[in-house]
Amino acid sequence: MDREALLRTPVRVLLSAHPSLMRLLEEHGVHCGECFIADRETLAQVAIMHQLNPDALLDEWAQRESLPD
Repeated sequence: MDREALLRTPVRVLLSAHPSLMRLLEEHGVHCGECFIADRETLAQVAIMHQLNPDALLDEWAQRESLPD
């Protein structure tokens, strides 16, 4: 999945496939695993809602697992 597609994907979908994303979000104080919003909000929306830069978040996530540059 390319970066734009990742940003448009509901967070719950990403969390179920990528446990490292949950750890990363929790380190930033975002606890999507406990929130009903994760079912419908995209990764970009969640990042912005929590004052995180979506592209920087993807970069940090890419460092933890193999994601597109």
